[in-house]
Amino acid sequence: METSIKTNQKNIAAFIHLSVFTQFIFPLGNFIAPLLIWLALKRDSLFIDNHGRRALNFQMSMFIYAIALILIAIPFLVWQGLVASGEMGYISEETFENLVFPGQASGLIITVFVFGILLLALFIITLFSVISAAVSASNGEAYKYPLCINFLKTLKVSDQETPSDSSPEV
Repeated sequence: METSIKTNQKNIAAFIHLSVFTQFIFPLGNFIAPLLIWLALKRDSLFIDNHGRRALNFQMSMFIYAIALILIAIPFLVWQGLVASGEMGYISEETFENLVFPGQASGLIITVFVFGILLLALFIITLFSVISAAVSASNGEAYKYPLCINFLKTLKVSDQETPSDSSPEV
């Protein structure tokens, strides 16, 4: 096992975590940038490998949570839109004018507000978690993301053994 973690490895691990902010520059940057860095440098050390896995696991988890929230919100929004329109048919120009009155559109407004707050909370959790992970990595510490599903299991020293080392003795 690595007894000490080099400064270069700490910086690379921190950079993997911070590279998820490339999502603000190009679509899916939060997956592509950490994945490319991790794939290129994961063989350098177990520390870099585990931080890369954790960063990707967290991004995949947050993506799944965001999609789930949106998919849950859609039926509520459609239902509230139909109820606010006062008819279960098409929404006409007169129906749109009725949506201006808060009494008829209050359910729709509340639904949008609740799901908007949930998505904002997910975004804030992501920001704070990524920054905390980068700080932990730069200090040479492991970081466990909150709400993270482990798609890519982190490795231990015993997991890196070759098959000939772990074969049962007869």
